[in-house]
Amino acid sequence: MNEVKQTTLTYMLQGLGDLGSLRYIRPVKQARPGIASANRPRVGPFATLIDEILDDDSALDGLAFAYSELEEPDRQALARAVLQDSGNPTKALLALLTVEESPRLQQRLVGLIRKHGEPEHSAFLTGTETNGCAWLVLSLAGMEAEALRLTWKENQLEDIEIKPRAPLEAELPRAPTTIGMAVERLSPLLWRHIRSGQELPDGVERFAGFFSLS
Repeated sequence: MNEVKQTTLTYMLQGLGDLGSLRYIRPVKQARPGIASANRPRVGPFATLIDEILDDDSALDGLAFAYSELEEPDRQALARAVLQDSGNPTKALLALLTVEESPRLQQRLVGLIRKHGEPEHSAFLTGTETNGCAWLVLSLAGMEAEALRLTWKENQLEDIEIKPRAPLEAELPRAPTTIGMAVERLSPLLWRHIRSGQELPDGVERFAGFFSLS
């Protein structure tokens, strides 16, 4: 392990001492709040470290290494601490994801990244108001882009599905449309679809942000 990585790891473990449950970390004063405390303000050495490692790949490696050495409950607590202390947690959470071996915790980290990351939104349209197709595409750094694909015929939604963007590349128009134009086209279709009692696919809530951007 290089010096930067070792220093980062040592510094991190000192900060993580606030967790209290880590058996091999030195005790800390009981008066100090736990690092995973919901009411802990974003101050102190751990918050500073999280800010600094986002621009330092070696330090980011140190964070991932320290995470991999923890027991499962402490890995979950560290992910919560990163989420609370980082102004932009995506990069740090992605580093944790690369070393996480538990499928359950991998899924949890992916969920946190999707929920708290800063995705890019793009939209594509073909056809007319009567018959056509739309793609709402979410792109998040370090993760595969996904698209909500909606097709309609005779002013009724015919198919709604979530797909990775990669297989859809050949279908997408050359240039995206504006988010506002896509939402204007889709809103009445979705409204009729929901009012008729028909279901939406699991995961569609991830695309709700498109309708707040318009």
